[in-house]
Amino acid sequence: MNVALTANSTRKNKFDEFDSSKSCVLKEFDSILQQDVIDLEALKKLSFHGIPDDHGRRALCWRLLLNYLPLEQIKWKSHLQEKRKLYKQFIDEMIVMPGEKESDGDVTLGDHPLSINPDSEWQTFFKDNEVLLQIDKDQPTEYPCSEIVNSNDVKRLHTRVQRRVLKCANVERKGLGITKANEDYAPMDEGKEAHWEVVERILFLYAKLNPGQGYVQGMNEIIGPIYHAFACDPDVSFREYAEPDCFFCFTNLMSEIRISS
Repeated sequence: MNVALTANSTRKNKFDEFDSSKSCVLKEFDSILQQDVIDLEALKKLSFHGIPDDHGRRALCWRLLLNYLPLEQIKWKSHLQEKRKLYKQFIDEMIVMPGEKESDGDVTLGDHPLSINPDSEWQTFFKDNEVLLQIDKDQPTEYPCSEIVNSNDVKRLHTRVQRRVLKCANVERKGLGITKANEDYAPMDEGKEAHWEVVERILFLYAKLNPGQGYVQGMNEIIGPIYHAFACDPDVSFREYAEPDCFFCFTNLMSEIRISS
């Protein structure tokens, strides 16, 4: 009986120590994040052993540590507006949808799928689909799959890659036969979009804007934790812009990786 009471008391003391330690860490993060000008070196040092996820602290710290947000808090609002507007511009300009500009809806007017003109939108469309197929083969990784995001007026890419191609590639060999692997993801209905589709678009735009590097297998594993943190941010004003914020943070991170390699 005494042994059990002693064990329970010891366990309670450890929990109390943990809560006290966590509370101190949270206060340290808050003291830095509430500064008018963020002390980046202090934030790096404090973040070295991990960043707590309470109240969106991790997402905010990553935006700072990945050089997306300026250190002066007064500049955050205008900076975010500018970057998010730029990302929307990237989507409009870089995702080519042949026939969109034809007033009568005839996609063969002035351009067509068999055109050999190097300036043909269809030529660009088919080349882009080769990149998209590579990205799609790696999807999805661990995203908040139970959630969906609104995709009104957003160019979705999954329809450009035929599902039967992916299904043929997604098989397992068992013994003398081949068994189709379980697919745990599927595109949402119109008006809704799965998180893996959002990440697919981010990676596609990154590959388009960085043709010298393009898409490399495994990039989805790098971007996954960043997007997950942003998409789960309890602050709705940040969460609804998880896509553009993740794009620029991922771009900055890849630049750091290239420089250090």
